[in-house]
Amino acid sequence: MAEELDVRRGLLDNIEHNPGRPIPETIRLVRTTLRLTIAEYAKLCGVSARGLQDIERGIKSPTLDTVAKLLRPMGLRAGAVTRERAEGRGEG
Repeated sequence: MAEELDVRRGLLDNIEHNPGRPIPETIRLVRTTLRLTIAEYAKLCGVSARGLQDIERGIKSPTLDTVAKLLRPMGLRAGAVTRERAEGRGEG
């Protein structure tokens, strides 16, 4: 249990320190860190497995509603940051 919490904390730190990471990469990172298949994560989030697969591969652009569903299991929300912050050149 403690190891799982450490993994999740590490994931959150990774996401926080890389605000410019594209949404599809972030979603895939969350899913793979949780050690879930596409089908399992899609079911957990209430989206289709095919839709999730297409989003992760960059074939389909998700709606904001879908992004919210895909980030919710980790208690995350999509947000906006300045270009400088996203590129690691500023505080935000």
